[in-house]
Amino acid sequence: MTERIPAGTSNPVPRNSQPATRFPAPQRMSSYNNINIMNIRLSFMKIFMLWLALFLSGSLMSQVPTPAGHYRNPVIASDFPDPTIIYAYGMYYAAGTTSDFTPHYPIYESADLVNWKQIGYIFRELPGWASDSFWAPEFYYRDGTFYVYYTAKRKGDRVSCIGVASTKNIHEGFTDHGIIVEWGNEAIDAFIFDDDGKSYITWKAYGLDRSRPIEILGAELSADGLSMMGDHFTLTDHQKGWKGSGDEGQTLVKRNGWYYMLYSIGGCCDNRCDYRVVVSRSRSLKEGWEQLPDPILEGGGEWVCSGHGTLVQVPDGRHFYLYHAYHHRDFEYMGRQALLDELLWDDTTGWPYFSQGKNPSVTAPLPFPGKAQLPVPDYDETFGNAKNLALWQHDLNLAAPVLKLRKGNLEMSQGEGNLTFKGVSPRKGNFTATAGVQLTGTEAGLCYYGNRRNHVSLMAGTDSLVIRIMRNGEPEVLYAGQNPSVKSIMLKMEARDGRYLRFWWSANGTDWQPLQPHGNPDFDAQFVPQWGVAPRLGLSRSNTTNDKALFGDFNVSYRW
Repeated sequence: MTERIPAGTSNPVPRNSQPATRFPAPQRMSSYNNINIMNIRLSFMKIFMLWLALFLSGSLMSQVPTPAGHYRNPVIASDFPDPTIIYAYGMYYAAGTTSDFTPHYPIYESADLVNWKQIGYIFRELPGWASDSFWAPEFYYRDGTFYVYYTAKRKGDRVSCIGVASTKNIHEGFTDHGIIVEWGNEAIDAFIFDDDGKSYITWKAYGLDRSRPIEILGAELSADGLSMMGDHFTLTDHQKGWKGSGDEGQTLVKRNGWYYMLYSIGGCCDNRCDYRVVVSRSRSLKEGWEQLPDPILEGGGEWVCSGHGTLVQVPDGRHFYLYHAYHHRDFEYMGRQALLDELLWDDTTGWPYFSQGKNPSVTAPLPFPGKAQLPVPDYDETFGNAKNLALWQHDLNLAAPVLKLRKGNLEMSQGEGNLTFKGVSPRKGNFTATAGVQLTGTEAGLCYYGNRRNHVSLMAGTDSLVIRIMRNGEPEVLYAGQNPSVKSIMLKMEARDGRYLRFWWSANGTDWQPLQPHGNPDFDAQFVPQWGVAPRLGLSRSNTTNDKALFGDFNVSYRW
């Protein structure tokens, strides 16, 4: 912690140290009857050793060094669903779904497909026609112009439509051109494909129509890429007995006279998911498609529910697939992260397959020899400038927080609702977040945020130290104590697998005092993640007073 936080040693005095209500004490046995105590001890030892083995295999698996000349998935470690990727000007660019966090659609840049840096967002402001649910952006580049075809709900009727925006400089954001596809009750998941001098847009249709199967449709694009032309056609044919349902997230490529379409089937977006990638092919773009019955990519091992990706061709002609998957441990708490695998073709059958098999790779050979994948960095924000703050997100359904830099501190004004929040997407499920808080008349501190109805906050005010939660819109105080007599304080929140939280406070950043809600060290934040979107981690303030909240720094460190 910086010198802005003076030292102190006082402990908080609990205000409501009530007995535990969620974590019942174990029952005490009154007699053992005829049970052999030695057998109990042996059984306990076996259970313990089994637990230890499972723990080590899970928590230490990712500590195994990455082999030389290889990279480790994910290549973008954060909540990054439905990734799109293109190659232009010697660089690779990717973007992903943001749902109801804004700014919309983070843009990442890479020179080697495995080291990515965020350079901004597609939209910093809400497109005029759209209300919420910003999904599945799809990049397209032609003749010096970048396009993005994206899904959002339309204002008024909240029907999902596909919009289009463009820019000459991808570092400067996009200009929106409105809706390009509106199709019945839903049109989502655009993909653009060039063929014989023409461009085509494809999309998922009829996803909400119970009277007919889902189809992936296509139509020709106008020369400017801003409207459709002519009749639509279908790229799916379930009358042929195709397997799976929910067809979406398609990407197309042409090779040796065949059109290939990789797309995803199954449930995508929570811990009940069974997402997987299948492939179909045809000699004609507009008819005659046949499906390979078995998936070519499905979850297994460290990564599960893989799908909804985009193919990119590197300069030497190879194809790589950037797609999303959940990690088997931190799952919806980290969200769907971006993975990379190479796509190959069987010379005998002509069907494609992934170089590392049907399961997402844990490690794989680097796309470009001589490069190296850098480790996931810790996050260290001391508020010296506003560069990093431009990448922070907040809840689309609430007014944007007003943030100002004041002599190396961050000032957060009162916002809308019961809580003001702004933060980042964690890079790993095991993290430690700290914040320095200058004590004012309002409570301020750290927050693990799913949406305005579900979040966990550790905050301090001039005379309070409190852990608050909002669960399904119902507020609850987990801990309330008297703040020590200091002018500033440090707060710490630690997560295991993104789910189990612990809390501390310190007056000097060195001596940490634990806070235990209802006497328990771990708090289960199972309610925080929302469907299809992972929590954000950041700074918050209570809106019960008009006093400004003042923060000294914000840091997030990651451990394997």
